[in-house]
Amino acid sequence: MGGETFINDQGLRIEYTKPSLSCFYDKEAYEGYLNTCLMLPNYEACGQAKYEMHICGNKKKVKQLKEKLK
Repeated sequence: MGGETFINDQGLRIEYTKPSLSCFYDKEAYEGYLNTCLMLPNYEACGQAKYEMHICGNKKKVKQLKEKLK
């Protein structure tokens, strides 16, 4: 697990640990979910849970993300 950083649309710098997921990891998609959780004390757990639910739980979405990288 490595440290990651992104800057959201409001210019806020967010540091997080690259998650261990049950499916393909897409940095951009994960950061989008993480950004929706910033008001919560444990935003990393929230972002990971949303990613697992909306991305890993949807085989079609995983396939789309993998195709995007090609």
